[in-house]
Formats: sequence, structure tokens, C-alpha cells
Amino acid sequence: MGYWGELRAWLLRDPAKLIRYLVLFVCCIVVIVQLYECFSKLSHPPISTHSYYNVNETIEMPAITICREPPYKEEVLETLSNGNCPHPGFATCWMNYPYGELPLEEFFMNGTFNLDETFYSYGLNGEPSNVDIDSSLHFYMGRCFTLRPKIAMKRVSKQVGYSLILEHNLVQSTSSVDLIYGAGWHIFIHDKRENFTEINMKGSGRVEYVFVNIREEIEIKLQSQFFSNVETREQECSRKEGYSDLKCGEICIWKDLAEEANCSGPWMHDIEQEPCNDNASMRNLIEDYHAVYDGDDDFNCNCLQPCESRIYTTYIQSRKTFAQPEPRTLIFIYYTTKLISQMIEERPSYDTTQFIADVGGSLGFLLGLSVLGLIGILEHLTLFFCGDCIKRLQKKNEKRARSESPEDVQSQASDETVDVNSVYIVDSEKLDKY
Repeated sequence: MGYWGELRAWLLRDPAKLIRYLVLFVCCIVVIVQLYECFSKLSHPPISTHSYYNVNETIEMPAITICREPPYKEEVLETLSNGNCPHPGFATCWMNYPYGELPLEEFFMNGTFNLDETFYSYGLNGEPSNVDIDSSLHFYMGRCFTLRPKIAMKRVSKQVGYSLILEHNLVQSTSSVDLIYGAGWHIFIHDKRENFTEINMKGSGRVEYVFVNIREEIEIKLQSQFFSNVETREQECSRKEGYSDLKCGEICIWKDLAEEANCSGPWMHDIEQEPCNDNASMRNLIEDYHAVYDGDDDFNCNCLQPCESRIYTTYIQSRKTFAQPEPRTLIFIYYTTKLISQMIEERPSYDTTQFIADVGGSLGFLLGLSVLGLIGILEHLTLFFCGDCIKRLQKKNEKRARSESPEDVQSQASDETVDVNSVYIVDSEKLDKY
């Protein structure tokens, strides 16, 4: 009849067992699905965000990047380029440019403003020594200066923040560049770990921007938010000291533009291509760069986000005329309270303890299992799936026992004979004579 025939007959004799096993099978499927979800959350834990305010004992000041508007000395550019040149973005700058005689870097450096032409005075907590200043050259913004704090502040007030007096030139150009913003200063407030880049700073959510006119006194109040991200398999982040994802993205864009034009510009640092040496290549590079600068497309540069970042928010406390005959601008940037940092942290919200609790809850709730019950189910499953194999193994063992050596069989038979005869003799003595 066979194993499966016997199984069918057994099920038909007791149909209730079939229902019980079907219910058990469905419950097992549900448990398997839930266990899969538990294992998935263990390898890819969900991330929860915690937000709280922190009263700081020390105050971390931001970096301040300052760019002049208009950014170039128009009269110098026209002299060096032998043509009408209010800004390097104009085609007339390159038609008569003396390639091979005047390096492009010298053209840009001479046409922008140096540190002494930008700052009348600067300081943090009233001291210039508390500030590091470095400059960077950019195509549209010209030469910009970034101030980074060297110390952490322990007090909050207008007197201990940044105090800057910026000097402007009186030469007013008639070019369309000046008509965009007017004469003044672009102020970028960002994390001191970030480097200024004119491409990515425009659309970055981690940079605060303020434009200040000449002959203006402005007070800027600061607030900050600190973000701490969790590194996952899908989204990696960088904790490397001095890493800037904005700078990484800009270098990536520069490389693509330089490869397309087969040359580079003096504002494109750390690029292998040689500087452009003719009008056509320079014009092509500027047109491509302009398309990137004004475009909204995102470039896939595979730059890691920082695991920790600080975002600053600004509030204009006051804005009034700076009553001085010179075209200067007075800027104060400071905190008004030590309760400045809203800490926003990502944390894994699933661990081994929760995993064990979920597994035990799923098994116990759906199947009513205990350890002993689980052992019984495993025994039944073993017999169900391996019963035929077990029977064949048992029959094979029985055949092997029968085919043992003759001496063993004879010895066993003689032992049995002795026992039988002894019993026979005893029984015979108990019988009557007749």
C-alpha cells in the first residue's frame, strides 16, 4: 500500500487532524514571514531621530566667507585683456587676450582685491589673533576670504562675536554685473569644517547667506542645529577630519568640465589639465561652467555626506546706515544665548534584545509554543517528512542482524536450547507417574 497510502488512510480516519495540521501550516507561514522581517530589521535596523536642546559651556562659532560685489577691478581687467572686460564672463575679455604672454592666474589675481583692500579691521572677541583667514579664487565671485575661529567662546554677546569693518572701492562700473546686486558684500555663514565653493554653496542647505550693502551697519544673530547621522550600508558618511563634501563635489565638476574642454581655468585647483591657451577653448570652458553654475542638475559625484554637521540660522537684529564718509560696511555676528544648539541625532532603533523579544512574541502568540511543544512539533515533522526513510533504515538494520556470523547464531541457539530443556525437566518431575 505504501507510505503515502497509509498516510492518506490515517488522515481519512481522523479528518480533524487534517484541519489541525492545516491551521498549524498557515501559522508557520505567518511566523516565517515575521521572522524574516525580524532578521531584516536586525541587518538593516530602522533609524529614529531624536531632537533636544543643549546648553553649551563653550560656543562654537561658524566660518564666515566674504566675497565682494562687484568682484573684479574692471579697469585692471581691461588693461590686461586689451579690450572691454567688466568681468571674465564676457566674451570681449578673451578676443585680444595675450595668450602665452600673460598667465591666466596672474590675470585673475591682479584683477581681484587682496586682503588689505577688503578688510579695514576684523576680530573675534575683539582680537584679530582669534581668527584664521584664507583666500580662495573663484570665477564669478572673484577672490573670497574665509574667517575661521581659532578658539571656542565661553560668553555670548555682541562684544565677543565677530566684528568686521569691510572696505569697498568707489569705482562704480556700468556693466550689467553691478546691476544684479549693487555694490556690497556676499556673506556666507557655514560650518568651519566646510570649504567655500561658489557652485555648491548656492544650493546647499547647510549654508546661510546674507547680502550687505556698502555704508551699512548690520547685526546678525546666530542659532545653530547640530546633526549626527548614522552610517548604514545603504548610506555611508564620512568622519574624516577636514573632509568637505561640498569641495569634493566641486572638484568632481571641475574634472568633468576640464576633460570636456581639454583645458582648465586658474580657479579650478588640483586639476591635471593645462590652462586654456586660446580664445576658443577658453570660451567653451566658460560656457560649460556657466551652464553648471546656473543649472539645477545634480551631479553624481559619489561624495560622502559628513556624519556630523552644523547648520546655522541667522536673524537680522538691526540694519541701519553706517554713518561714515568712506564706503565701508560694519558687520556684527554673534550669539545671544548659550541655549543655541538643537541636537538632532539619528540612532538605530532595533537591537538584539528587541530581536529576541520579537521572535519569542511571534512564536508564542501565533503558535502557543513552549520549548517542550517545539520539541514535539519537531518530532512530528521529522516523522512526517522522514518516516519512510526511517522505516527503510529499520528494515535494513533487521536484515543486518539476521545476517550475523553462524557462530553467534549457534551460540544463541544453544543457550536457548538449554533453557528450554531445563524447563522441560522441571515440568516432567512435577508430572504424575501415570
